Amino acid sequence: MDFIKKNSQYNILLYLIAIGLVFALLEGFGLVSPIRSFIQKISIPIQISLDQTKNNTRNIFSTLSDAIELRDKNAHLGEKNALLRAENERLKSLESENKILREQLGVSKLKKEVLFVAKKIGFSPLATKKLLLIDKGETSGIKEGMIVVVKNILIGRIFEVSPHVSSVQLISDPDTKIPAITQGKVRGIIQGQFGAEIELRNVVQGEKLSVGELVLTFGESGYPAGLVIGEIKEVKKVEKELFQKATIATLISEDNLTTVFVVGEK
Repeated sequence: MDFIKKNSQYNILLYLIAIGLVFALLEGFGLVSPIRSFIQKISIPIQISLDQTKNNTRNIFSTLSDAIELRDKNAHLGEKNALLRAENERLKSLESENKILREQLGVSKLKKEVLFVAKKIGFSPLATKKLLLIDKGETSGIKEGMIVVVKNILIGRIFEVSPHVSSVQLISDPDTKIPAITQGKVRGIIQGQFGAEIELRNVVQGEKLSVGELVLTFGESGYPAGLVIGEIKEVKKVEKELFQKATIATLISEDNLTTVFVVGEK
């Protein structure tokens, strides 16, 4: 086996020497340059093509990497922008709410009371009741019977309470009855009507009611005195009847309400 191995290595050496002699002879006769040129003509375009392919591949991966990085940056910026917008909106909402609260505290006659700020959710679907839904309930300290105002304008009274939502019986509700007095010191009873109308009733015929006159709470039936209910829009007087009445227009439309204040005890 060692003889065969040595013999094989000897043969390879001879082949290499022979190839070297052949190239030496070709070089001597000037025949290597044409062969080299031929090989170069074939190999150089291949090398160029391979190099271009390598560069193109590198560029493709680089472009993909840049695109992914740009997409991630855009996504991150978009997320930051969304968070900033949300925070800005929250601050604007707080600023607006604080402004309303400052205004409320500045003009309210309810100096000895605590005020709960509540947002309007909507209206109750009950057809026979005029109920406003707000986003405060038992967990916030809201209780049935509490008065609901905006500044010194009466909106209604808490009708029903759940943990996080309450319903407000509006002054336009048909079951509302509020002892009231006009700026001219004429007494009567405010009563809601079907629709959005409110009427001042039980006013003695001899009393004078004037269009544009404000109507206020008298301070009975659990309502504090001096809260504005609305203004007289129309006087309805029939001579043969014992009492006259008037249509009352509220100063704030129920549809335009956004924030209200629930009055609680300290």
